[in-house]
Amino acid sequence: MASSDNHPNIIVGDEIDRLVDASLGELLLNLLQTHEKNVILVDAATNEELQADALLAKGIRLAKWFKNLGLGIGDSISVTAENRLEFAIVPVGTFFVGATFAPFNPDYTPAEVKHVLGLSKPKVVFCSEKTINKLLAALPNHPHILKLVLFGNKRRVDKNIVMFEDIIQGPFEFDESFQPPPLDMKETVATILCSSGTTGLPKGVMCTHDNMAAFIDIGRTRLAHIAESEGDDAMMGLTPFFHSFGFMLMFLNILRGKKMVVLSKFHVKFFLDAIIKYNLKRLIVPPPVLLILLKHPLVKQYDLSGIEEIRSGAAALGKDMQKELKEKFKVKMISQAYGMTETTLGVLMAHDGNTKLGSVGRIVPGMKVKVIDESNVPLGPNCEGELCFKGPLIMKGYVGDVQATSATIDPDGWLHTGDIAYYDEDRDFFIVDRIKELIKYKGFQVAPAELENLLLTHPSVKDAAVTGLPDEIAEELPLAFIVKDGHHLTEEEVVKYVADNVSDTKRLRGGVVFVDEIPRNPTGKILRRVLKQRARHMAKLKSKL
Repeated sequence: MASSDNHPNIIVGDEIDRLVDASLGELLLNLLQTHEKNVILVDAATNEELQADALLAKGIRLAKWFKNLGLGIGDSISVTAENRLEFAIVPVGTFFVGATFAPFNPDYTPAEVKHVLGLSKPKVVFCSEKTINKLLAALPNHPHILKLVLFGNKRRVDKNIVMFEDIIQGPFEFDESFQPPPLDMKETVATILCSSGTTGLPKGVMCTHDNMAAFIDIGRTRLAHIAESEGDDAMMGLTPFFHSFGFMLMFLNILRGKKMVVLSKFHVKFFLDAIIKYNLKRLIVPPPVLLILLKHPLVKQYDLSGIEEIRSGAAALGKDMQKELKEKFKVKMISQAYGMTETTLGVLMAHDGNTKLGSVGRIVPGMKVKVIDESNVPLGPNCEGELCFKGPLIMKGYVGDVQATSATIDPDGWLHTGDIAYYDEDRDFFIVDRIKELIKYKGFQVAPAELENLLLTHPSVKDAAVTGLPDEIAEELPLAFIVKDGHHLTEEEVVKYVADNVSDTKRLRGGVVFVDEIPRNPTGKILRRVLKQRARHMAKLKSKL
């Protein structure tokens, strides 16, 4: 049965004053002028800097090139490259003409590239040396692509390729006559960002200018200490810019007018050196990076006492890991948020310094949340069910996929996340696991995330992932994939460690497999489909014995 929005178990966030009524292009044009000589991006490897005035001038020059190609509202423009300074110029130029920014993963296979190009249908794709050949190979099947633009200084002689430097070269003088086009903020799509694709091919998530503006207004209240910080309050640009988490951090930091230290790939020493060199007071990174801070021996050589705040997102941060981080680094605040590409960014966040262990926080202003049972009835405190959201941060839909959109957003406007969660009496929320990832053992549901968080507390476990091993009698048996931390560790030890700490139904009856690495996407989410395929293969081999 459908529930009305005034049900007592629907939690409504504080009211939010909607102050941003300008398109993203108009907002960037105004704010970049005020930031003037502020360094917005700095390359951690080369020390190259990009100031606000240069970003503005280059963005306008790129926008004029787009206009000469006839691009504007309704057209898509893509980037497929590692994090780099030039990456940030492309969305600025894109928003200046009212077009849609649609970046995608530079590590996509040719089949995945073909899939995402078919979703967003970009007219221009910006590439690095790493990705240009894949895009050249894809061109014959995608006639909508007018040009490929290559970052860097290695010239390629090809009629389909334009060098980025040739587009933006020249004196960086601000063109005062330039104005972004007027547009309908609620209808015009600002971004098409790819869903993580941990269980299948990614979907293209359409977020509007109004979605983005709503988050800017929410961030102004919930993240005021970051948005309005004084002095040279630098941030880390480590999370991939093509991902919703990394892109939004990069974009919001441009609006903030402060420095972001850009890392093209994760390297422990570069990462630690950057924290010290740029006096980073806060880290906003995915859990795998925090796991390295806890376990990597090199960390002991660095004084990280300057870190005052750690925020995590893009994947789940376990309660034990959160506690260990707080104890080891003595930070004032460590918290995690919850969001999806489909919710623009975070919709559950720590509130007023609230750092309840294991919690992803409370509903942000302007949004509604409920936890529902299988009959769609909103549940009260401490009852597990599916997490659903409604409000101005909810995506417009999946590009070119009406069926998937209607399966995710119901007729009443509620987005169904597919995540199992509960909230306590203080309305702090806790994520249990994905509905589709729950292991079904003899009618009981086992959450992989719970077992993974437990396994990571073992001193000899470097990384871990848990999935279900198909079984004729029990349906599925919990199976652990383990990366050892350089120590002797046996399957029996791992099985006993779990058995000593969980109820009987959650034991690792599927066994333990030692591996060199856990398959993860660039922001740290475990690629469950890869593990499930391996588990199914193991079950088939077992059945033949």
